[in-house]
Amino acid sequence: MAEATPTPAPIEPPTSLAGALGYVGPGLLVAATVVGSGELIATTKTGAQAGITLLWLIILGCLIKVFVQVELGRYTLSAGEPTLQALNRIPGPRFRANWIIWLWLAIAPAAFAIMGGVLGGVAQIMAMMLPVTGDYMVALARPDGDAGSTFDVRFWGTTMAAATAALLYFGRYGLIERVAVGMVVVFTLVTIGNVFMLEFSAYRLSAGDIVHGLSFGLPDQPDAWFTALATFGIIGVGAIDLISYSYWCLEKGYARHCGPRDDSAAWLDRARGWVRVMKVDTFVAMAVYTIATVAFYLIGAAVLHRDRLDPDGMHMISTLIAAYVPVFGPYAEWLLLIGALAVLYSSFLIGSAAAARLFADGFAVLGIVNGHDPEVRQRTVDRLSLALPMVALAFFLSGWNPVLLILIGGIAQTVLLPVVGFGALYLRFKLTDPRLAPGRVWDAALIASCVGFVVVAGFGLYWIFRTEFAAP
Repeated sequence: MAEATPTPAPIEPPTSLAGALGYVGPGLLVAATVVGSGELIATTKTGAQAGITLLWLIILGCLIKVFVQVELGRYTLSAGEPTLQALNRIPGPRFRANWIIWLWLAIAPAAFAIMGGVLGGVAQIMAMMLPVTGDYMVALARPDGDAGSTFDVRFWGTTMAAATAALLYFGRYGLIERVAVGMVVVFTLVTIGNVFMLEFSAYRLSAGDIVHGLSFGLPDQPDAWFTALATFGIIGVGAIDLISYSYWCLEKGYARHCGPRDDSAAWLDRARGWVRVMKVDTFVAMAVYTIATVAFYLIGAAVLHRDRLDPDGMHMISTLIAAYVPVFGPYAEWLLLIGALAVLYSSFLIGSAAAARLFADGFAVLGIVNGHDPEVRQRTVDRLSLALPMVALAFFLSGWNPVLLILIGGIAQTVLLPVVGFGALYLRFKLTDPRLAPGRVWDAALIASCVGFVVVAGFGLYWIFRTEFAAP
């Protein structure tokens, strides 16, 4: 008879900031997921359509979600249970699972469509860098060219999806973390440098422009608000990413290091220490993705908006190149291609990995698989790791506009944000170990964040319906 696997011994948390930084990781994985879809594509497109007007919304979208993210993580450390299982504990109508799980399941396909759009961007880049027949470049050069149906983008989309499935199937957390973080950092720094150098060009933004962007203005074009609403749902941390964060915390070991929950002072001290580490992780990631998001937005507003260029469809990547031309000139194309490949592929890799874990847990909550058996769960994650990149490929090969796929996923996540916020409030005040409760200031910020989710989602949907169905 096989011996039971021994329970790992608890680990004392680091007591210094330097020590805590050594355990940073889950938050950066979430950041790697959104930099490609949220920052490079959706944020830059928002800047291209709205100009500087919505800078305030972009910053708000990055800062407002961190309090909910921490609360979901706090519960996971407290109970050793991921967010989807926790949300299933919330009262309400049930059929095998509660209403939140079914709402997540209904929205998940639209949210996962983002991965199809991201794969489309990866395929465009590969078709430009390593053409097989060259038909994609020929189609781009023609105003009526059907670039989406070319052999090159379909070949590279299929190849990259298959390679990702293999990498996720044979890889584990450490490999995924190293690949993702390394791929994002360099291009983000290049983009920040691009924004800085634009201030010495004809595309500079004045202090008055920045003040205008922070003055809570609204765009004149309805399309710009639709794009901004979708962008709000996926920049920084999207609704699905908020749910997924706890899975990376578990794989990093935060909850395991606390040890099984008990009434001892030793457990409480360890848990408080690891909650502090988790906060460092989330706030470091927030600083990274906020700076990156603002940088991408500013190059969209400064260059693409002024030149009336809108990254869209199968011309998405070729249009984004223009945002780097004023600074990097003839080197802009290869710089953008290499950098965009880094951030888009990292988004596709980590987004697919997170989705595999999330769906595996969802199947367990619904009773489709045995969620109490770690081996069954791992097999489910492995199989989903093979399948989900192929689902993203099917979205892409269906012929949908890659940017539209990303925006549809963003809208779905914006609608889901108030529900996730409600779940975080319920966990905070009803289920999380009260000994780990934060202070009143933190609670006030958490409540304000959740109210913000409702206001932005509600006002955004109202604005869209008003503009779409207004009488001519």
